[in-house]
Amino acid sequence: MTVAKRGIASAIILAAVTTWAFPKPSPPAAQERHAVEQLVSRFLRAFEDLDMTNFIGCFAEDATVFFPVPEPAQRFDGKAAIQAHFEQVFATIRKASTSSRAPYHRLRPEALLVQLLGPDAAIVSFHLRNTERIARRTLALKKVDGTWVIAHLHASNVPLHTAALPRLKPKPAMQATAGRRTLKFPMTQISSPAATRAFASGG
Repeated sequence: MTVAKRGIASAIILAAVTTWAFPKPSPPAAQERHAVEQLVSRFLRAFEDLDMTNFIGCFAEDATVFFPVPEPAQRFDGKAAIQAHFEQVFATIRKASTSSRAPYHRLRPEALLVQLLGPDAAIVSFHLRNTERIARRTLALKKVDGTWVIAHLHASNVPLHTAALPRLKPKPAMQATAGRRTLKFPMTQISSPAATRAFASGG
């Protein structure tokens, strides 16, 4: 083997070892996570402002929603049906709000978790809290024409007296959150009286 060939071979081996030992973070994954976070932020802020245009714009055309108790138990299918019911929710919050302009109420998502399932699918979960209950929220997201949108929203509530019951502590192995990230928003605690009933606060 000539000196030139040996030099090329050494360079190839060195590059392979360096890449293996010091893998670079995936820019596409970081970009997708940021895009998901932006959608969630837009969704929550539109909800605070009762901005139906931006709010419903976060949903896919074929989106579905399960509302929490005491809202209707059946699944709402399609953007039109979702908007029609949320208009009632928004009206309730606006009527009871002490503010005459946006934001009409405040949301504070806790333990918000973003899980990327692939290049075009993600799950976002968090909970809201008021004096009566913990409101659990899960968003199933998909990418349509390069834009993240909500494919499904599932909402359920747990009364605080139930949530306060003793719980089994997960084993350390069950607490692993590799590839996950907690996201915080600069929002205050839920303050709207209407929010004790409406979707935003957990029913």
